[in-house]
Amino acid sequence: MFRQAATHLQPSIKKFCLLLSVKQIRSKAQLLQKVKKNTEYKMKKYLTCLILATVLFSCKKTDIVSEVIKGSTGTNTGTNTGTNTDTNIGTSPASINLDIADQIVNTKVSNDTLYLNYTETANLILNTDDYQKSSAVHFKEDFSKSGLAKFDFTTINKEHQVATNYLDDNLNNVVIKSASTLTLNGKQFTKLVLERVIVFSKAYKQHDLAVEAQNNVLSLTKDVIGFSSYYYTGGKNSDTISVTAAVQYKK
Repeated sequence: MFRQAATHLQPSIKKFCLLLSVKQIRSKAQLLQKVKKNTEYKMKKYLTCLILATVLFSCKKTDIVSEVIKGSTGTNTGTNTGTNTDTNIGTSPASINLDIADQIVNTKVSNDTLYLNYTETANLILNTDDYQKSSAVHFKEDFSKSGLAKFDFTTINKEHQVATNYLDDNLNNVVIKSASTLTLNGKQFTKLVLERVIVFSKAYKQHDLAVEAQNNVLSLTKDVIGFSSYYYTGGKNSDTISVTAAVQYKK
């Protein structure tokens, strides 16, 4: 009797065991799915933090000195046509030397428009320690004592966008042509070479008027451009160093 009952129950037991195995497999699959989702969430969170950290790090001052060969030496080239003058508007002295030669402006008339193509060139000799400690180095131009002040101008910024009547004075936002270490009197300095194209222009009613304006510009022989620079460190500006450079207009 018991054997007969066991024989009848055997299919039910097998079916029950099969259902139990399926449930266990589903349960394990669901558990694995949860683990997978949790892992993906953690990975996304980690990547987001990594990207934010990268963005925040990129907002800091570009350490140009790290891109040059340490210990290399050079010579201080170029002619400084002005005199360094400390304006004493900052909070602490810091070593900056502006080595700026005469600035060349090429004039050109196209149809009824006069173009004054100016490639700004300047060498900044910086105290390496002061430069490394600073958040930024600022470099400004003053065209008020030249004929250039009467013209609008355009330039291409670091993001390759056209800027009108605006020059960013924060060198973190300016493309530096070259950077190197420089040894003067046994002491190391950082030399930044700045070069950027600035196009001044003005449209006239007639071609002849544009040519006349060009000749007037070419007759200017006493024009100068003012340059100034200072460090920004710890929320404060250092003393400003200023020089002037003569302008040569060419056709």
